[in-house]
Amino acid sequence: MPGLIRTIRALFANRIRMLEKLGSEIPRIGRASFGRINVVLVNTPELVPEVLVERADDFQKGPVLKTFSRPLLGDGLLNSEGDQHRQRRKLVAPAFAHQRVSKYAGAMREHAVAAQAVWRDGERIDVAQAMMRLTLGIVGRTLFDVDLLGRADTLGRDITTLQTWVVRQMRVPFRLPRLRGPIAALARLNETIYRLIHDRRASGLDKGDLLSMLLLSQDEESGQHLTDEQVRDEAMTLFVAGHETTAQAMAWSWYLLAQHPEHFERLRNEGMPYALQVMKESMRLYPPAFVLARSALRDTSIGGFHVRKDDLVMIAPWLLHRDPRLFEDPLRFDPDRFLPEREAALPRFAYMPFGGGRRICIGNQFALMEGQIILSTIAQNISMELVSQRPIGLQPFITLRPKGGVNVKIRRLN
Repeated sequence: MPGLIRTIRALFANRIRMLEKLGSEIPRIGRASFGRINVVLVNTPELVPEVLVERADDFQKGPVLKTFSRPLLGDGLLNSEGDQHRQRRKLVAPAFAHQRVSKYAGAMREHAVAAQAVWRDGERIDVAQAMMRLTLGIVGRTLFDVDLLGRADTLGRDITTLQTWVVRQMRVPFRLPRLRGPIAALARLNETIYRLIHDRRASGLDKGDLLSMLLLSQDEESGQHLTDEQVRDEAMTLFVAGHETTAQAMAWSWYLLAQHPEHFERLRNEGMPYALQVMKESMRLYPPAFVLARSALRDTSIGGFHVRKDDLVMIAPWLLHRDPRLFEDPLRFDPDRFLPEREAALPRFAYMPFGGGRRICIGNQFALMEGQIILSTIAQNISMELVSQRPIGLQPFITLRPKGGVNVKIRRLN
C-alpha cells in the first residue's frame, strides 16, 4: 500500500510538471508506467479524434477525478456515461442553443458594467477573485433567473474548498480526509441549489431558463420527470462548470493584458472582435481544462499503438497548445493567432480548450460570448497594472487557476 500511495502521489502531485516530462519523452504517442497505473499519452492532434470521436465507445472518463468529484457533481453531465450522458446532454442542450445564448448578452454586459463600477482608481484587487464573483452572478441570472451576487463570495469559497478537497484526495486517496470544511461547503451549495429547485417547482412558472427546462423535461421511455436529485446533479454541474472555466480564462486574460499594455490598448480600441482573440489566446497559453483523461474499457488501438484495457489515456491541451510544431514561438502572447483565417488554418484538435468530440463542453459558445463581453466592457473603463512583476504560479485544481490570484492596481480611464 505505501508503494501505491507514492505512485499516485507522483502521478497527481504536480500534474503540469508530470505532463511536461511525459511530453518531452513522448513526441507522438507512448506509454509510461507509474507503479500499477499505466498511462498512454496522446501528444499529437491527428490522433486525438481516435480517442474522442472514432473510438469514443472504447473509453470512459478517467476514474480518479470522476470518483472524487461525485459528492459535488453527482451523476451530472461531467460524470455520467453512455446512454445516460446522451440523454442528459439532450435535455440540457436547448439552454445553450445559439439563439438562446445570444439573448443572455444583455445580462452579461449589465453584470460586467456593475462589477467594474465599484473599483476605485489606485485600488488593489485580486481580479481572479473578482472574475469568480462576476461569472457566478452571470450564471445565476442567465441559467437560473436568480440574483446570487449577495452570496457569490461565500459560494465561490465553497467551490474552492471542494475543489481543493478533490485534488488532495486524488493525490493521497487512502489518507483519512479532513471533512468538516468540505461537508459544510457542500451543504451550503446543496442548500442553494435545492432551494432554487423547490422555489421553482412551487411557483409552477416556466421561465424558459435552464432550471425550467430540467424541471419540465421527461424521460423519452418512461415519461417520468427528473427527480429533485437528478435536477440537482445537472444544475450543480452547470452551476460550477458554467462559471469556473470563464472565470479562469478571464483571470489569465487580465494577467496577460496587464503584461502587454499594447494589447490592452488594442482591446479598448477594437472591442468585441479583438476580445475574442484575446480570450482564445489566453486559453491557449493557460487552458482551464489542461488535461483530459480517459480509461480504456477494452483492448483497443490508437494510431496503430496498442492500448490495453484499464490504461489511462491522457490528452493534454497544455502540451498541444504550447507545441512549437503547431504554434510558432508558442510561449509568446499573440492574439492575432486567432484572426479567423489563421485559426482556420490550424490542424484539427491542435487547439481544444473545451475538449472535443461527443463530450465537448456544452457551454463553449456561452463561455466565449461571456468572455468577449466581459473583456470588452471592462476594458473601456479600466486599465490594470500588476502589483508584482514576479510570474504567477500554476494551481492545477479541476481547472487551471493562477496560484495566489492575479493582484492588480486599478487605473480608471473615465
